[in-house]
Amino acid sequence: MQFTSTETFIIGLWYVIIGYFFLLFVYFLAFRFREKRNPFHLGFGLFFFLLGVGRIFYLIWDFYAHIEIWWRLATVTSWLAIFTVFIALAYQILERKLWQIILISSPPLIIALLILVIPVLFWPPTLTSGILTIGYIISNYAILPLYVIVLPALFFFIGFQLIGQLRMSNFLLGSGLLIYYGGRVLQAVLPDLGIIVAPVLVLIALGIIAMGVLLEASE
Repeated sequence: MQFTSTETFIIGLWYVIIGYFFLLFVYFLAFRFREKRNPFHLGFGLFFFLLGVGRIFYLIWDFYAHIEIWWRLATVTSWLAIFTVFIALAYQILERKLWQIILISSPPLIIALLILVIPVLFWPPTLTSGILTIGYIISNYAILPLYVIVLPALFFFIGFQLIGQLRMSNFLLGSGLLIYYGGRVLQAVLPDLGIIVAPVLVLIALGIIAMGVLLEASE
């Protein structure tokens, strides 16, 4: 299998990004959660772990084996990542109000389960000769953009309640996630442009997130 120079560059960027995902997972699990025992740190660490696993599946789907199972695994894992981080944030903000946590967090989990059970409703255009399926439209053009807005907004909301480095940490985390999911949406809406721009945006986003993490740890 041979790749063009552009494809090789893009693949290399994604491998670097996957490494950052797993480093963030190890950091949150081995250091922050072990030290603080805060479920937020556990959920945030699992969020990055699932993003890393999902990106591996996407790489296989995009460049190595264009088979439906890899797309399904990648998409399910990515939605589970959103579910995990919303569980963590809802727990942090809502102070253990279970029904509210479930209400806010459940849509990504429901989408993940539907894709796992009836993927044909969510197939991307590359599996349907350019035809957009109803599930693909709803998940990528309605629900995902909504969560792209809500997820960073929650970090900004938390930041406004705090002062000093913790405020800046949450602002950086929110900004990083906004850029990260902005790249995801761009790749879904404009795949020809997004395949090049998305990994660059994600790498920038991870740098901003890492700065936010370090500020939170030094407080």
